[in-house]
Amino acid sequence: MSLSEVRVAVVGVGRIGLTHAESLARRVHGARLVAVTTSKPERAAAVRECCGDVAVYPDLDALLAAGGLDAVVLASSTSAHADNVQRCAAAGVHILCEKPLALTLADCDRAIAAAEQAGVKLMIGHVRRFDPGHVEAKRFIKSGAIGRPLVFRAISGDVDPPPPSFADPAVSGGLLLDAMYHDLYLSRWLMADEIRRVYAEGGALVDPAVGAVGDVDNAVVTLRFTDGAMGTLFVSRTTRYGHDLRVEVIGDEGAVQIGRFRQTPVRLLDRRGVHHDMPWTTPDRLGEAFVTEAQAFVDCLRGGTEPPVSGDDSRATVAVGIAATRSMHEGRAIELSQV
Repeated sequence: MSLSEVRVAVVGVGRIGLTHAESLARRVHGARLVAVTTSKPERAAAVRECCGDVAVYPDLDALLAAGGLDAVVLASSTSAHADNVQRCAAAGVHILCEKPLALTLADCDRAIAAAEQAGVKLMIGHVRRFDPGHVEAKRFIKSGAIGRPLVFRAISGDVDPPPPSFADPAVSGGLLLDAMYHDLYLSRWLMADEIRRVYAEGGALVDPAVGAVGDVDNAVVTLRFTDGAMGTLFVSRTTRYGHDLRVEVIGDEGAVQIGRFRQTPVRLLDRRGVHHDMPWTTPDRLGEAFVTEAQAFVDCLRGGTEPPVSGDDSRATVAVGIAATRSMHEGRAIELSQV
């Protein structure tokens, strides 16, 4: 069944949830933002400031009890994703769930099964797949422009560590499953291959509070793909110079590079050198990709097609994140067949 207009609510309006809400309220064709959930008055005020007079409910139960919904965007904590998917599916509501789908493979399976049994669509927020630079890189690679892909390289850095309450692996999954997750799904997508072995090193090198809850703030991971290609990934909570997202795929006939250091297309040149600004947050760097991602979700509901990113895609990425985290703690390479 297709929908002419999709009535959407956003569950959780932190930084990313608010980005989704604004996109749905103002920039996504065929969508109507009808509600959000938050228990914090200041977040409700922020929503109404950027999205207009939108209904605010204290939690998901109150939202679902009110009815009048076609779909939700789940921007709640990762530890709540599987339960929230299950509850929304039972209510017959389609779901765009922020990454990752869950913290364990069993919970991924539970969420996927709930959506399938209820006959609702489940899409996962793999936002970088909707960024124009990554889309164009995929086109180059698929066309054979760089020959056979041999090496995937990525850097992902946030300016400041999150609060320890979020860094807690029981809540977010930890640095590798939370932040490096983006590079893991990109590597599988751009290389058109699955990862078979990972090795990780990491540490709380800057923020002791992150280490105190059992997480790390900087890590390096190496990958081996099924067909023999390799990968190197660096992820950080402490790139003080800005929100640094870069990817390179090297092939046997060339390479493709994705990323930028400048937010505003202007440079100042003076006696001290060359100066420009930087993106500082994920919405700064990927704002348009969030709109394109939400539009793809709404389009699949209106057109009755399958979402471009499935629950199974997230499950495969979660498996790699779990393997990398295990490798970091055990000090040895982990085969994906062992997860």
